[in-house]
Order: sequence, then C-alpha cells, then structure tokens
Amino acid sequence: MRGAVAVLVLLFCLSGTWAQQESGEVRENDTTETTQPDNWAELRALRDMMVEPRVEFHKNTVEELKRENVSQAAELSTMGEGLNARKGKVEELKRENAKLWTRLARVEAKNQDQDAELFKLEARLSSIEQEVDELKRENTDRPKVAFSAALGRPVGPFNTVVTLVYNNVITNIGNAYSPVTGAFTAPVRGVYYIRFTGMDNRISKRVGVSMKKNGKYHIMWAGQKNLADYQYVSNAVILELEERDVINMELDAGFRLYDDHDKHSIFSVFLLFPM
Repeated sequence: MRGAVAVLVLLFCLSGTWAQQESGEVRENDTTETTQPDNWAELRALRDMMVEPRVEFHKNTVEELKRENVSQAAELSTMGEGLNARKGKVEELKRENAKLWTRLARVEAKNQDQDAELFKLEARLSSIEQEVDELKRENTDRPKVAFSAALGRPVGPFNTVVTLVYNNVITNIGNAYSPVTGAFTAPVRGVYYIRFTGMDNRISKRVGVSMKKNGKYHIMWAGQKNLADYQYVSNAVILELEERDVINMELDAGFRLYDDHDKHSIFSVFLLFPM
C-alpha cells in the first residue's frame, strides 16, 4: 500500500514538471508544433492501474465481510435459540425449585409440630418419672408391716377368757407380731387391715373369737354354734392405730378353736398406709 502511494506521488510530481515545461515551450514558440507525448494520458493510465486493483480489493473485502457478517448472524441466531432454550430450562428449574421450597416448608412445619408434640411427651415423661421416683422414695421410706399366723393346734375350751397365741407364723414382715405373746404392736401411726378366721369341728358346740385393742377395748366378735363338722367364723376390720397400739385375739370361756397343719384358724394384719 505504501509503495503504491509513493508511485502516485512521484507520478504527480512528474506530471507537474512536464506541465511546466510544456507551458514554457508553448510560450517561447507558439507556432512550433508540439512533439512531446501525451503525458496526461499516461498518468491517467497509471492511475487506473493503481486504483482498479484497490477498488477490486475493497469489493472483495466487502464481500468477505458480508459473508462473515451473515455467518456471525447465523451463529448469533443459533446462540439466541440456545439462550432461549436455556432461559426456558432456567424458568422450569425455578418452578421446580419453588415447589421444592414449598414442600420443604411443609416438612419443616410438620417437624415443628412433631417437635412440639415430642417436647410435650418428654415433659410428661419427665413428670411421670418424677412421680415414679417420688413413689419409690415413699415406698422405700414407708414402713413395711404385714403378718399372718395360724394357731397350729386345737385350743380350748377354758373356764376363763384367754389370749390366743398364733405360734405358727406364716409371714411376719416388720416383726410387729410376737409369736410368744400373740400380740400385734403397731410400729407406726397408720391405717391397718385386720382379719381373723376360726374353725371348730365339734357338732353342737360353740365357736367364737373376739378382738381387743390395748387389752381392754373390744373391737369385734364373731361366733356361732356348730351345726355340722368344720364350722367356720370370720370377720375383718380396718382400724386407725397409733404407734405402739396393741391388737390381740381372745377366746371366750367355754369356746374352742380347732387347727392343724391345714391352718384353719388364722390371724392377719397389714399396714394400708402410714399417717
């Protein structure tokens, strides 16, 4: 390109020089016939030789640019379609994501409800455990009193009232019953359940038993006349006893009780609850 420009400049300068020489010669000799070649025609030919290739080059360049532009436009169109497809996919993913967030919110709400219910259950369980521990402590601290004893032999009849001694001890938790004296002594103040059973196997004979508190207070009596073999009498009572109160069973004068290894005549007491 720079070479072509230099040639044009040179030709322009030469054309100017030739024009001056031609103009001078004409003035010196107006009648002399011009014998110089037509320099302007040569310059125009040279100019055309330089310009036409450049025009052709520009045309080719323009065509090439047009083809590149068309190709780029096609690529942009393809990219635009791909972009639109991606946008559609993104929108679909957004919708799916919104659905997932909704489901997650529901699950979290459900979990919160379950956590609240679990908290209530744990609080209730803790309360129950405390109550159980309290009951265990009460049960541990609570005195344990229970006994049962049988006569183990026939007793009576006697001419006077006698205290019955049940010396065949079956159970004696707390050692509140004495198999020597036949007396039950309350170890603590509380409510007690007291029961006895008496039997006689003599026909037409009287059988009966009475209960005394502290040796003088009559609590109850049970008895009857036998009409057949193995006639039983029994009774029970719930008493509020103070600590050291004594309960014993007595056989009235003329009465008889029968017992053997089968334990027909029994005296039993157990503590319901202390007070």
